[in-house]
Amino acid sequence: MLKENENLDSVIKRARELHGHLGPFLVIGVKIGEFAKKVLNGRMEALVKVPMATPFSCIIDGIQASTQCTIGNRRLLVENSEKEITIRFKLQGSQKMLKIYVKQQLVEGLKQKLSQGTADEELAWKVAQMPKNSIFAWKSDK
Repeated sequence: MLKENENLDSVIKRARELHGHLGPFLVIGVKIGEFAKKVLNGRMEALVKVPMATPFSCIIDGIQASTQCTIGNRRLLVENSEKEITIRFKLQGSQKMLKIYVKQQLVEGLKQKLSQGTADEELAWKVAQMPKNSIFAWKSDK
């Protein structure tokens, strides 16, 4: 378990460098990407549906930093979503897919804490310690 946490910390630090700062939605993206890599175990494509406004769009950079699915290599597509945050990963050359749904209750809680002045980094590290089933739900096909 310790090795897994050390790896997560390393990926979070890399994501922070890419993104420019550390916040909870960036960490959500990292955790989603790390989970997808374990489940699909190969070269993936991703479709991210997210409200195109900060802090929600920060999830995109977390996914890019953790999965090598990027807009530049065309393995990451982004669509604006009015409410829900969902990510669909597909294993290239396969029908195997994984759909992830970020829990709305978490999103609302984070929005409230940010509006009350809780520091981005403090919330980010709290999210990093949360179990994945507190952050998102998922469904795997094939």
